[in-house]
Amino acid sequence: MRRRSPVDSSSDESEYTGSGVDDGLESDTDLTDVDTCTDEDDEQCEGAEGEAWLSPDEDHPPEHYLQQLETFDEREYTKEDYKDSSTRLLDRMEDQWNQCWTFLEQDHLHDYATVSVGTLYTFFDWLLEHRRGKGGRRRRGTKYASSLGTYWKVFRLVYERATGVRLDGKMNRSMHKVLRKLAKKHSLKKVGRDKACMYVEDQTLVLQTNLVTTEKRYPHGRCRIQAQFYLQIGGFTVNRPGAILGLCYRHIRVTLLRDPEGGPHRVLLEFTFEFTKEFLGIKDMNTFPLPEIIYDESLIFSPHVLLLGMLFHDRAFAAYNLTSPEELSKLHIPPGRNELPLRLSRELDNIPVLRKAVKTPTGWIISPNEPLPYSTLLPWIRALGQITGFEQVTRPYSLRYAGGKAFNENGNVSEAMQNLMMGHASIGTFLKHYLSRRVRVDTQAVVRGIQPQDALMRAACTMSRSIDHRRPRRLTPEQSASVNDHPTVRSLLDRRERLKRALKNATKHPKYQELNRRINREKQRQRHALLQKVKEHWEYEQPVRDVEQQLTSTEIKDDHKVGYSTLLPAQKELVDAILARPGLTLEEEIRRRNTAISAVMRYCGIEEGGMHLSRPKRSSGRITPPGKSEESTQLDLDEKALEAAKVAVYKETRPRICFVCLGNENLPTELRTYSFYTSVDLSKHFKRKHLQHIKEGDELRCNLCQVCLDSKMHLRRHALDVHGTVS
Repeated sequence: MRRRSPVDSSSDESEYTGSGVDDGLESDTDLTDVDTCTDEDDEQCEGAEGEAWLSPDEDHPPEHYLQQLETFDEREYTKEDYKDSSTRLLDRMEDQWNQCWTFLEQDHLHDYATVSVGTLYTFFDWLLEHRRGKGGRRRRGTKYASSLGTYWKVFRLVYERATGVRLDGKMNRSMHKVLRKLAKKHSLKKVGRDKACMYVEDQTLVLQTNLVTTEKRYPHGRCRIQAQFYLQIGGFTVNRPGAILGLCYRHIRVTLLRDPEGGPHRVLLEFTFEFTKEFLGIKDMNTFPLPEIIYDESLIFSPHVLLLGMLFHDRAFAAYNLTSPEELSKLHIPPGRNELPLRLSRELDNIPVLRKAVKTPTGWIISPNEPLPYSTLLPWIRALGQITGFEQVTRPYSLRYAGGKAFNENGNVSEAMQNLMMGHASIGTFLKHYLSRRVRVDTQAVVRGIQPQDALMRAACTMSRSIDHRRPRRLTPEQSASVNDHPTVRSLLDRRERLKRALKNATKHPKYQELNRRINREKQRQRHALLQKVKEHWEYEQPVRDVEQQLTSTEIKDDHKVGYSTLLPAQKELVDAILARPGLTLEEEIRRRNTAISAVMRYCGIEEGGMHLSRPKRSSGRITPPGKSEESTQLDLDEKALEAAKVAVYKETRPRICFVCLGNENLPTELRTYSFYTSVDLSKHFKRKHLQHIKEGDELRCNLCQVCLDSKMHLRRHALDVHGTVS
């Protein structure tokens, strides 16, 4: 009998695929796509059909598969499938379980078969009082009852992983009472951490702060752009930080799309998030299309400007001559088509879009292939929230909380679509773990049947309501020095003095060095505790002082000013381009967009340096000569400063300008020509910033002299003989 062709069998595909239900298998070939035979070969096909599968043309002999069957370990496939971070959490809990019974000298209780309510009470009581972690490091301790509940959940997973069965329901119910008693015994707070939402009003302020602040100095200019881009994408797509940080160029599609309403062509960005949270397999990838907004009030919310700037800087487009926004503006969609795909180079498929900054002997560069870690992003977002003046702590997840709430309240987003975008199995996950416990509904208006004050209620629930730039963010020098009088620090300092008198060359002795590290850790711990107390006292006492001053007609001073004059030239150019007003015509609007993209491109190539300049800007107080613009005057001044610095590093016996920084063209002129207070300060800088970061195999070079250097010793010799820098 003749086999059916794929065309013949397509109508009843459900017979082969289970009535159209996806069985989870992925294949490039349809299950109904079978080989066909011609009429002349029907008999041969029917004769060979029954035996062809018995002798497949494979590379491995039967013995290979038989051996594989004998050595197959089913435990690898029957245990729960956790990500590496979850596995580390379970391993840590298992280590603590073993440490507890080793400390109590009850080795027989290591066995999970001996678990009882009594042993669990003893273990968690020990865990809450235990203050030393791995390597003797001091732990921060547990403050919230919800954390104790998390410990219990993790332990149940550890028990199930070790025994293959779950704890019975009776013990689970008994443990609820145990956890309540332990929380009361150790005075754990019952109020959990506030799920602070960064609404669009708050997000706007943080984005502006990131653009204009000089308090937060990034090592490289692209880091500032990446922080800005994350703040935008995190709010628009509500994806987890790991998914956004895992974006590679293969996950991005850039398209010139025809406007169905007859407007100008739009740049469409499509983000496909692959590295979402996984459990029992890989989730389907969600794609978020973001169309360009023409005549937007501000480009501060435009991911198109930032991403296109990074793409042009990386020369990421497959078309070799698409290297600038001006060339992008020349493109059009031919008649009869609705899109013009702008393909990215396949060589960059696995390169992360957001990458970490790496310290080299000559300065900071952006890693060619290492992704930006979450441990770097988190302090960035926290610092920006503090500089903005928020009382609440800003976190990357604050964007996900706020975006999820916006989707939940929007009538155009169904519950199914919300679960799809947020990667939740049901709406219960959002209600339990994401929805803020702060009620934003005007309940009195609802009960009384009057018009609700929606704008006022929204303002009452934002981070922006707490803005106060006077809020302390760091200790004063006097407060920082006061930790030396803390009894614990004082005792350690006395021990160090006794050890110094008892040993010869004590500073090089391992005991002395270990004690030094312990003193530094303790000082840091006490400074952190003191800063928390200062903040708590300020939050209560400052409003009281403000009220008293107002009632006594005393003027309240707020010295906070945004210092645009202190911005680096490239940063000022970036700020002006991003915050520019919309154009009056389409040509002006396209020009505004292209100017902003070009500013992002240039800023991705500069090095901020990560240090603050204490001296005033050189151009301060100067008058622009007639017939010259301020920019051309500044360029002339920069050229003169660079020439004077080059003369100094060659002619002076002991110069105070770093020749390595001077030769780094990615640094701003202020940092390239920075003059240290003494030549000794220059030597310290040279060792700490340049020599310390030389690794085996690094290519060393003096950009001023245009010579290659063979080794670290050769660089030190060159620094002394040619540029007078002692190291």
